[in-house]
Amino acid sequence: MAPLKKLLHISLLVLICASKVSNTEAEAEAEALVGWKSTLVGANSLSSWSTTNSTCSWFGVSCDAAGHVTELSLPNAGLNGTLDYLYSAAFLNLTKIKLNNNNFVGAIPANISKLLTLTYLDLGSNNLAGAIPYQLSNLPMIARFNLANNHLTNLENSKSSPMSSLKMLSLANNDLSGTFPQFILNCTNLRMRSLDLSGNAFSGPLPDSLPEMAPRLRYLNLSVNGFYGSIPRSFSRLQKLEELILRRNNLTGGIPPELGMISGLRILSLGSNPLGGSIPTSLGQLQLLQLLRIRNASLGSTLPPELGNLTSLKYLELGENQLHGGLPPSFARIQTLLFFAMPGNNINGTIPTEMFTNCTKLEYFDVSRNLFTGSSPSHISKCKKLKVFVVSRNFLTGSIPSHISECKELVYFDVSENLLAGSIPVGIGSMRKLQALFLSKNHVAGNMPSDIGNATSLQFLDVGSNHLQGELPKTISLLVNLVALDLSGNKFTGIISNHGSRQLPVVKVANSTDSSSFSGESRSVFCGLTLLQLLDLSNNELFGDLPGCLWNLKDLQTLDLSGNAFDGEVPSSTFYNSSLRSLHLSSNNFTGCFPVVLKNFKYLVVLDLGDNKISDVIPPWIGEISPSLRILSLRSNMFYGSIPSQLTQLPHLQLLDLAENKLVGSIPESFVDFSLMRHTFVMQPSVTIDIPKWYFYNGSMAIIWKGREYTFKGRHAFVTGIDLSGEIPSGLTSLRGMQLLNMSRNNLTGYIPKDIGNLNLLESLDLSWNKLSGPIPPSVSNLMFLTTLNLNNNLLSGEIPTGSQLQTLEDPSIYGNNLGLCGPPLCTPCTKNSSSTTPPVDGDHEHEAVWMYYSVIAGTVLGFWVWFGALFFCKIWRFAFFNCIDAMQRMVVHKMERTS
Repeated sequence: MAPLKKLLHISLLVLICASKVSNTEAEAEAEALVGWKSTLVGANSLSSWSTTNSTCSWFGVSCDAAGHVTELSLPNAGLNGTLDYLYSAAFLNLTKIKLNNNNFVGAIPANISKLLTLTYLDLGSNNLAGAIPYQLSNLPMIARFNLANNHLTNLENSKSSPMSSLKMLSLANNDLSGTFPQFILNCTNLRMRSLDLSGNAFSGPLPDSLPEMAPRLRYLNLSVNGFYGSIPRSFSRLQKLEELILRRNNLTGGIPPELGMISGLRILSLGSNPLGGSIPTSLGQLQLLQLLRIRNASLGSTLPPELGNLTSLKYLELGENQLHGGLPPSFARIQTLLFFAMPGNNINGTIPTEMFTNCTKLEYFDVSRNLFTGSSPSHISKCKKLKVFVVSRNFLTGSIPSHISECKELVYFDVSENLLAGSIPVGIGSMRKLQALFLSKNHVAGNMPSDIGNATSLQFLDVGSNHLQGELPKTISLLVNLVALDLSGNKFTGIISNHGSRQLPVVKVANSTDSSSFSGESRSVFCGLTLLQLLDLSNNELFGDLPGCLWNLKDLQTLDLSGNAFDGEVPSSTFYNSSLRSLHLSSNNFTGCFPVVLKNFKYLVVLDLGDNKISDVIPPWIGEISPSLRILSLRSNMFYGSIPSQLTQLPHLQLLDLAENKLVGSIPESFVDFSLMRHTFVMQPSVTIDIPKWYFYNGSMAIIWKGREYTFKGRHAFVTGIDLSGEIPSGLTSLRGMQLLNMSRNNLTGYIPKDIGNLNLLESLDLSWNKLSGPIPPSVSNLMFLTTLNLNNNLLSGEIPTGSQLQTLEDPSIYGNNLGLCGPPLCTPCTKNSSSTTPPVDGDHEHEAVWMYYSVIAGTVLGFWVWFGALFFCKIWRFAFFNCIDAMQRMVVHKMERTS
């Protein structure tokens, strides 16, 4: 009995001691966590971390049965600071650290590797930087290791240990470089299931040995790196692989047919690689494949019908390749399809009707920019879940599908740039979820349906370049969510009035009986569309006054009313918060003074008032319109007076067109101060419209360039040029960034500047129809980009320079009506007496003009005295002269008597 009692006492003593040890360890863990919390900034989510509470009750902390901290899980906790004080020797049982999606900075402490019980470490999506400590590879039990989405640099492979316990490794989206990480290939890891190295700068070939080192991989993502070479055929031995993502590398050599042997593959993404070759028919064996994405991979084959066997496929994307041939009817067997995209290929033939009658789950269909012919698919209404339908830039005929209104889920509909005719379907207004409707560049005719106003979710409406006519329905004013509205290039007509009425807006048509419009006075149809960023009504038949309320659209960035018949004065406004960046009012009948409202537009990049009837001086304040102004066209108006020197206060001006006005005087010498034209590289004068999602406006304007009218498109080209009257400023050749110089049809005199060859980016030079004299400077042959030259109808002389780019300009009319010119391409040969092509010394032409005046005066005086001196000193000449006069007098008198 005594020994039993003694044993009981000993057991109680051990339990008491163990309890005290356990409490001591728990207190140490709590103190370590509180100490780390004190180094963090704004750790409001850790308010429960207090020694007055049990550690196991703290936010983000988990414990085992003995009260030891085993997990620290604080994702998305808004924590800021470093990890320098996270480690503590007290954490003897910590198995999981999950601190992803916070804002930790600094380096990863190497002492984390001392947490020997750690199996899960997630530090992803922070702002950690520096090298990855090689000591972390010594964690003996680590299974999940995530350092993705930081700014970490390379791991020292030579010091790293094999991590044979790893199941998941993600180093994605860091600043890692070099070849494929060697520590992954140092030993066979039968536990590895997921490997993600995407979004780094790794390069070199993909390792052939990967299937041996990680044979049970299920997820492999090596995308967005610089790997090159071919895709290893050995990857077919990764028989457990479910996802293979290799997009955006520099991989070549085609798609290995062996990939079709990975029977469990569900996702295959190989796009944005210059792979080349064809699509292997073996891919049709992947019965479990759900996503096939090989976009922009230089594929040049036909579409294999075997892909129609992928009966589990949901997403198929093969766009931006050189695929050709027809769309196999077998594709219609993939009834699971949700997403079908093949834009930017050379696929021809018709679009199989079965794609819509069988694939009824389809949500996204895009075959734009191909060579499809035949009718536009008429059975798309069978796809009740269809959200996006894009067949633009093909050769489809027929009409817009009449049952499109049955697609109630449709958000985006684009049939632009085809050969479609007919009218806009009447029921289109019932599509309440429709956000984007693009019908431009077809042959659609008729009126705009009045029920369009019921499609109140519309943000983008583009019916430009069709044959629509009549007046615009008043219901357009109900499309209050519109961001971009393009009605250009049609035959819409009517008056856009603005008389302060509170009635619904309308565009009125003379003699129209359409009941969809108001009569009488009304506000503009567009002024209530307060979200508009783009409004293009150009090239229609609209007339009347310009509504001043348009200036009150605070988000409007592009307004194009060119090519109509608007008249009257451009209205003023008291609204000063305009966002307008591109204003086109050309080719109308605007009159009156220079528009004062332009003072309000502080962000203008493009201003085109050409081809109107505005009569005024160009005001000095034009130099203060907008510091961002790059294009200014005032041509073909009735501006008079001198050219204001303040134009040079527009620091970014790239194109200035003042031609065909009534301006007088010389070109201001200050024009040589156009700062942007001095640079050989200038920015594109594009107008970037901040329009979300799908729409980009490609604003354009007409200019006279290279001898004929061109359409200037800010997105595709840029020009820097001057088109003016007056004398050539002496410093004009310092504008080295100039690409166009047109000073034709003026009264320019003197010589072509001898250093005109300094304008080495010049593409078009037109100095025709002036009074320029002297030789053509040899430096013209230095203009390597010159494609258009016109020097005819001047007083030029001497031998025409040859060499370089001038040899390609063989048209004799370039130099026509210059009687002193000789040499090819003219038929007039040069002689030894022909004027030299060496330009005279500056100022010589002024001296010649002075001597010419003196010579004329001296000759006149000398001739007068020679004649009258002879009569005065020679008696015989004097008598003969007066007898002749008397005889003429008698003859005149005799004839007068006979006639009476």
